[in-house]
Amino acid sequence: MRSLFVMFMKRAALCMSVVCLLAVATSASASEARWHFTVLPAAVVHDDIVLLGDIAKPSGDIADKSWENFSKIKLWPAPRKYGRPMAITRPKLRNALQQYLGGGLASKAILPSSIAIQRGGKVVQKNTLSQMVTRTVSNATQQLDGEAVLRDMTIPNFIFLRDSKNRLDIEPLRTVQAGRIGIRFREIDPNGQIVRRVTGGAFLDLWVTIPCAGTPINRNDLLTPDKITHERKNLAYLRGEPWDGRGGPYRVMRTLGAGTPIFEGDLETVPVISKGSRVDLIFKGSAIRLTVVAKAMEDGRIGDIIPVRNLQSKRQVYATVLDDSTVVIERNR
Repeated sequence: MRSLFVMFMKRAALCMSVVCLLAVATSASASEARWHFTVLPAAVVHDDIVLLGDIAKPSGDIADKSWENFSKIKLWPAPRKYGRPMAITRPKLRNALQQYLGGGLASKAILPSSIAIQRGGKVVQKNTLSQMVTRTVSNATQQLDGEAVLRDMTIPNFIFLRDSKNRLDIEPLRTVQAGRIGIRFREIDPNGQIVRRVTGGAFLDLWVTIPCAGTPINRNDLLTPDKITHERKNLAYLRGEPWDGRGGPYRVMRTLGAGTPIFEGDLETVPVISKGSRVDLIFKGSAIRLTVVAKAMEDGRIGDIIPVRNLQSKRQVYATVLDDSTVVIERNR
């Protein structure tokens, strides 16, 4: 009976303390009825008992002194083992707050889907992780042309560090290209040793202005200035290396619709010799030089080796393109 009486008195004293704190806060300012507190998705405690201030942050019209008093309210026992988080789901968290705080104060809580509490160490919340990713990628994209936009981060809601002296950074990005980017967080101890890695990612849009087909262009058409326009495109969705607009003359190797980006792989240098054209075929030997008329059997650029047909002997041979009207066969014997 005595033990039951003691438990009753302790619970009654706790309830009275909460009621008193609410009364103090209310008397401090009538506007404090519009305040609430947000329970964090992850928190670190260092004592045997979890305090309200360990797991929650206030917002709204509440005096600093009032929250200082609220933050000292004792809740449930802390995890026994250091560095081993304890998870509490939203329903259990709601019930626990009502049990330890009472319905009035508990009703001011904005709850996460769950909370993880670790004894010892340190926690890095998602907003800090997001800032780390943004800063790292921004630094890596400074040398890229175009407008870089980072979105769709897939990062943890929080990361617990196993020791309060450890730090968290991001593994340097070797190359950054438009599209999905892999991110690796690293927990590093005071000696510079990597304790563990946590993976994440983000999507990088890179908007640039590139040459595009101004009108429909058929395969093998010459790419002339009147057929080219420039449009803003997202490199993240382009499957190829955009043409830089230099060089030529070129012809198009595939049909391009109006507005279609022009890729390097879509172009080939216009051949100096066309299939079916007549050329001078020169035979060069150590002591002989002979020129005959031949027919090109394939297109050819300077330096290419193409088949040609000797119109006198009707024989087909392979010769090197010298210029727009000459091919040569050299025999150094």
